[in-house]
Amino acid sequence: MVSFGLAQDYQWPLKLDKSLSSNFGEYRPRRFHAGIDIKTKGTTGHEILAVSDGYISRIKVSSGGYGKVLYLKLNDGNTAVYAHLDAYIPILNAIVKLEQNRQNTYSIEKYFSKNELPVQKGDLIGYTGETGGAFAPHLHFELRDATNRPLNPLSHGITIYDKRLPVPESIAIVPLSRDAVINGSNLPQIFPLRRTKTDEYELPDTIHVFGKIGLEIAATDKISDMPNKYNIFGAVLSIDEVEQYRIEFDRFSFEQTHLIEVERDNSLIRLNEGEFHRLFSTDANRVLDFINQPSYGQLQLTPGYHKVTIRLFDHAKNVVKIKGTLFSAPPISITATILNWSDSTVAISLKPKGSPFPITDFVCYSFKSKGYAEQKVEATTTHSDQRNLIVNLPTQEVNHRILQFIGINKLGAVSIPYHLPINITPADYMTVDIELSISHLQNTILFQVETSSYISQQPQITLRGKAKDLSLNLFRISPTAFLSDPLIPDQFEGTDEVIIIIEGSPVRETRIRMKPAISSNKMITAVVSPDGNCSLQALPTTFYEKTAFWIENVKIPVPVSGGTFIGKTYQLQPFDRPLQDSARIAIILPTMERNPKNMGIFYYDQKEGWTYLPSRFSEKRRMFFTTVYSLEAIAVIEDTNEPIIKNVFPGHGGYYQFQDVKTLSAKIFDELAGINNEESISMILDGKNLIFEYQPIKKIVRYILDTPLEKGEHSLVIEATDRVGNFTRKEVHFSVN
Repeated sequence: MVSFGLAQDYQWPLKLDKSLSSNFGEYRPRRFHAGIDIKTKGTTGHEILAVSDGYISRIKVSSGGYGKVLYLKLNDGNTAVYAHLDAYIPILNAIVKLEQNRQNTYSIEKYFSKNELPVQKGDLIGYTGETGGAFAPHLHFELRDATNRPLNPLSHGITIYDKRLPVPESIAIVPLSRDAVINGSNLPQIFPLRRTKTDEYELPDTIHVFGKIGLEIAATDKISDMPNKYNIFGAVLSIDEVEQYRIEFDRFSFEQTHLIEVERDNSLIRLNEGEFHRLFSTDANRVLDFINQPSYGQLQLTPGYHKVTIRLFDHAKNVVKIKGTLFSAPPISITATILNWSDSTVAISLKPKGSPFPITDFVCYSFKSKGYAEQKVEATTTHSDQRNLIVNLPTQEVNHRILQFIGINKLGAVSIPYHLPINITPADYMTVDIELSISHLQNTILFQVETSSYISQQPQITLRGKAKDLSLNLFRISPTAFLSDPLIPDQFEGTDEVIIIIEGSPVRETRIRMKPAISSNKMITAVVSPDGNCSLQALPTTFYEKTAFWIENVKIPVPVSGGTFIGKTYQLQPFDRPLQDSARIAIILPTMERNPKNMGIFYYDQKEGWTYLPSRFSEKRRMFFTTVYSLEAIAVIEDTNEPIIKNVFPGHGGYYQFQDVKTLSAKIFDELAGINNEESISMILDGKNLIFEYQPIKKIVRYILDTPLEKGEHSLVIEATDRVGNFTRKEVHFSVN
């Protein structure tokens, strides 16, 4: 049964139509969105209202984060939070100005007692803006309970008309044990959904699973008369009509907000596969307030068929249902052999390997020699021959192709893929390009070898260490990709190098230096890069669970614009594992004679490019140090470009009427290291330092004049320093009549 919070009768906080750009619980880097974002027609200055009786308990002003924010303590014990304001009511603006002048800083915070600033429901308390970390004009609105936990406003008294249904997009099934298999693979699998009714969806096929697995759902919510996509309110997973897991985005604790990286599947997000809500508990996410505490969701199904039902619902109780079938059984193997050939068809026998049950169905895909999937191949005819399935395929579609067969037996068990080349000349195994990738799942590690073209040989992997060597068998999962059996992290420990071996005459060996460490919840563990110049140190709290981690040299890093690499670029691995807490990084300055001025550690962001990490340099050790909360590609970069100051108003040499100069402003930005905050900038008017506002997203400084400027000549000096110490100064002179 879906449960919803006890609703209050709150006033809508704006004199505008009800329209949201974001809702409660949406994904933000390393945090849940703690409120709702209300649209303000792309403009600022709209009146903000008290949602209920209470008193203003706190205001805070800063350049980052919530910018100008107001806290309204309500008589029911909750607190309403209004963020990114452009201005407060006059009495609060005067208090802010007084505190800023008294403390000689823009960032201030002020608390008030119950009787100082009482308000009634509907009273004006401020004006909307885009201060702080706002990307556009809007009002960020929160409700918090008496213990400061964010509450979902849409289930606690802020009402919005909504008759639209949530929209499920796809289902992911992930392995949670070493023996887990999904449709013949040890890797996570994503399945599309098919809409069957207005409020019902289904998995297109029965899914074969074995071992312990977890289900995940990618879905969005829609709200009537609003174009955006939103976070779902809740989901319930049932197996054979027995509830296994329930999540409702009703409230959470700020102490838990980083757990978004375990409530969502962080690995699939990092791999750009989508945003999936986990429908199972782990030791980490089980403490989240919005997970029904008896829920577990990790599935170890008995042999046979099982009905899966997932219900998605929103704040207005609009519900959709997803149905599907899981078949639990050990995976099977098949072989495929050509029986005869003609100009029109090729007859192929699919034979079960090690199973008494006959093959009754199959799926076939064709690939080119470079490993690119081409099309699904349908049989012209099929018939059974004892336990074998004889399939006739169109010659034109399979000739000069590699066929991938997946067999399905009488019980519904699915085979691991079998590959059959048809008139394909294999590439030379001695010259083909080889790449190694490593997948670190929740409890297991898998090694994957990819070749640039199809080869007939089967590679092997040896993990070489001082104590002993560990040989890993690989099986072909596509014409050019081979996957190992799963390992537990402890089996990776002690490795000095990974050797990819292709048997032949001669034997080909590809050696990759790699010295992983295993995280410990009792002690600090560390690894170094193959060249010894970069180290990654994990604290007992860095990872959520036991994790193997290592550092790779990046052969061809993404070029840096406006800077120079100092030494090599390193990839911290496994890059898609979430971190519970920070990890420590150290990089040696490789050139002893270089001055570390204007240098620092940067990481590569897919959207922003090379991004500065707050770094410190030890002259004694000739090393840069920083901390990270995700495993990234990192490098020491020298940034010698000065910050840029432009669009200054008033402009240099300008003549203005006094009534036209109400605000002093400029755009200040740095193309690489960036500007830290307003403390890295100064504005000096006629020799007097100003206390100004800095908007870090639009990179604009603004000073609002209290009184008009006197007639005559004036000078405005703006200075800025970027995060690695580059300095710039701009001086303008103007006249006021």
